[in-house]
Amino acid sequence: MAYDNYSTGAAPDYLVIGHVTKDLLAGISSSDSSSEGASSHGSYVPGGTVTYAALTAQRLGLQAAIVTACRPEDIALLAPAQAEGIWVHALASPHTTAFRNIYDERGQRTQFIAGQASPLRYEHVPPPWRAAPIVHLGPVAQELPPDLPQRFLNCLLGITPQGWMRSWQNNGRVEHSAYPVPPALRVLPANTVLVLSIEDLGHDPALLEVYTGLAPLVVVTQGARNALVYRHSEGVEVPAFPAQALDPTGAGDVFAAALFVRYRETGDPVQAARFAHAAAAWSIEGAGTSTIPRRKAVELRMSGNP
Repeated sequence: MAYDNYSTGAAPDYLVIGHVTKDLLAGISSSDSSSEGASSHGSYVPGGTVTYAALTAQRLGLQAAIVTACRPEDIALLAPAQAEGIWVHALASPHTTAFRNIYDERGQRTQFIAGQASPLRYEHVPPPWRAAPIVHLGPVAQELPPDLPQRFLNCLLGITPQGWMRSWQNNGRVEHSAYPVPPALRVLPANTVLVLSIEDLGHDPALLEVYTGLAPLVVVTQGARNALVYRHSEGVEVPAFPAQALDPTGAGDVFAAALFVRYRETGDPVQAARFAHAAAAWSIEGAGTSTIPRRKAVELRMSGNP
């Protein structure tokens, strides 16, 4: 059984597939092992790539849509998206994916997983939505099958592969598993734009060389530092915009969504990365999704007048 908030049979402009999450706030012990237990504290905010990316696309003027899975009791996690007109198709799941993120004084993150929703498949995508011009695969916890990239060949296929590169210990502590290359990334179609962070690669130059050859266009973010844009393995650096960081959660997803949108509009990866940097700079200056910007704000920041 699924939850839907849309009635149209049209395709959205921007489709993002992955788990919505409960991002647990400070004070939740890593011993909490289920999303149900976390919700009883009420100390969480909606998260996941689907949340941040869909809101970014919607605020940039596109019609966004989400395919996800969560407990029926947790449909409220999708309320911020629905309030802005984002279409939602949510499968009922026994659990909801939940994470607890801890940042140190350098902005480095330690992450724990505290619940995992049911996997998603191509068949779960409403048929009209499969024709979306931008499809964003945003796994967060191994929830998407490795053959999914091959199912979307007639669009701009954006991939943020972090969830395919994660594993976790018995206590839920998340580890990055960039090597060997996950099966989903080994043979990517020619329409793929791959966005990941240097943290995902463990800051390993050898892995960076491997991953920048996986798709025709690969963008590697480095937090507040320059992004690395690789077109057919040839790289250039694109400077970030200064920002007063309050909450970095979701910044990579905002960056990726803005980049996919602008790259489809312009075909220029450097211009798209600069636009994405400006969007991400806005997003980290407030809590959660509150400062994901609209297009006018992004343009103002790019002009030097935020």
